[in-house]
Amino acid sequence: MTEFESHIEFYRLYWHQHFSKVVPEDNWGDSKLAEEYLQKYWLPEQEYLSFWKRIQDKIFVHGKTLPDLIYHSGFEMIVANGGCLFVEEDFKQLQKAMLSIGEMYFAVVQNTQEYTNDEPMFRMKFPVNITWDELTSGNYISAVLLEMSLNEFFVFGENGNWGKYSANDYKRPLDIIGFKPELAHIFQEHFRQPKEDQEEIWEWLPQEYKELIK
Repeated sequence: MTEFESHIEFYRLYWHQHFSKVVPEDNWGDSKLAEEYLQKYWLPEQEYLSFWKRIQDKIFVHGKTLPDLIYHSGFEMIVANGGCLFVEEDFKQLQKAMLSIGEMYFAVVQNTQEYTNDEPMFRMKFPVNITWDELTSGNYISAVLLEMSLNEFFVFGENGNWGKYSANDYKRPLDIIGFKPELAHIFQEHFRQPKEDQEEIWEWLPQEYKELIK
């Protein structure tokens, strides 16, 4: 039995199929594509615990979610509108930043929430140069991973100097990208926001974040 076997059956009949933009409802349920996708990109528990978990814990404060501060001290932040793990535009923004840093792989680790206790949780590893078409090629698995509007995720690379938290279950869904000061110019270049978006997001930010974000 694989670590992801339960994902294949559970999400094949998932209610989220009615809302997916990645997979048309008529195409939902291709378990062959789902299994192939997980075989390629699933992050095994042993690899996660022996390597990636250490990096995750350098960036994020264990057990925290909004409104608490989820980044360790020393990280600067950019906050954008959230709602799901990735849409094509913001994935490509992050991809450009990761390539500029020299990352080869990035991890996506789902955070535990109260309502996810009975759902299979995602733990994935992708090459940074993956195309959007490939990222969305897993039929219902990639649809749930990328689009489910309430799931929350940690996203981070191998160098441990940046991370993204998708706070999709917060009262106003937010994407929070944290990075060490030496990477500020890279993330600020790739994540520019209109002033009106910044002002709207600022209204929803928890106070601890307002005190740290310039």
